[in-house]
Amino acid sequence: MPSPRSQTAEARGKLVLQDHKLLVAALASLSWLAVAVSGSAAAPDELVLQDHKVPRAAALLARHAPVVVLHGAERSAPTNVAGFLADAELANGRYDLRACSAKEGLAALQCYDDADEPAQPVVYAAAFPGRDGRIALQYWLFHAFDLWSPFVPQSPDYWKAHEGDWEAVTVLLDAKRRPTDVGASRHCGGARRTWAKVERRGTHPVVYSALGSHALYFGPGRYRQERRCWPKEALAVFDAYKVAVVDNVGHVGEGRTVSPRVVTVTASSPAWMRFSGSFGESQYLHFPQATFAYGAGPRGPAFHDLWRRPFAEPRGWPPG
Repeated sequence: MPSPRSQTAEARGKLVLQDHKLLVAALASLSWLAVAVSGSAAAPDELVLQDHKVPRAAALLARHAPVVVLHGAERSAPTNVAGFLADAELANGRYDLRACSAKEGLAALQCYDDADEPAQPVVYAAAFPGRDGRIALQYWLFHAFDLWSPFVPQSPDYWKAHEGDWEAVTVLLDAKRRPTDVGASRHCGGARRTWAKVERRGTHPVVYSALGSHALYFGPGRYRQERRCWPKEALAVFDAYKVAVVDNVGHVGEGRTVSPRVVTVTASSPAWMRFSGSFGESQYLHFPQATFAYGAGPRGPAFHDLWRRPFAEPRGWPPG
């Protein structure tokens, strides 16, 4: 059962969403108009029902919801978006935790911890029908902040941070509703495995969340990140300092293993799903004598290619 603080955060989050309802709707409309004009949106690939209605979807989503293994040093579990929104301000097309600053890196950890929800972790889930009866199940994990460092323990001198963080797990089902593949997102892409090769707990796939970045993997270890996911300025810094760009993923028993509560969503519900702006301020990279901001915070699930192409996108990821 959610704590009184969680329930209060939920109530505050609803008020925030109501206060910004018109602006959110306007931003969403402008975003989709821009996509339509530019032609940059990915085709919806294989979808047969645009409203994403799948019979008995809630039961399917609950049946295959992921189990998430967190690193032993992880400070941010998958949390409730409403709590983040209740503590954030909406300005310049983005939600910003003004009381905290990603620019401060590890020094801001306690502030972001306070913005995290202490209730049971949450996963936001949606089911997509495909041709020939196939189904894609998506599970979106939200973290209040991302604070990556190539070192364990995390270094106060070498880090990258941003507010808000979205990662996703996809489970693909055949026409008989049997799982065939699992996709795990990470940084600017992801990886996939056949169901037979995925660690499972009953009907639930197990994924491992990297320390700080929350990139998802299928097992513990130390993994090199793809260089294409970083701006050239950041790569130049990494090369100058001879630092390996890696994700550190812990073992079962080292940190928490969580089974997030499933909350079903659509492209328009809850209201924050229509928000096309950023969940958080700009990203910051901090190395000694090299600190700069770049990019923007992540956008919500409905504004990712994975949402628009729920079958083709994960199938295009390399085995991992």
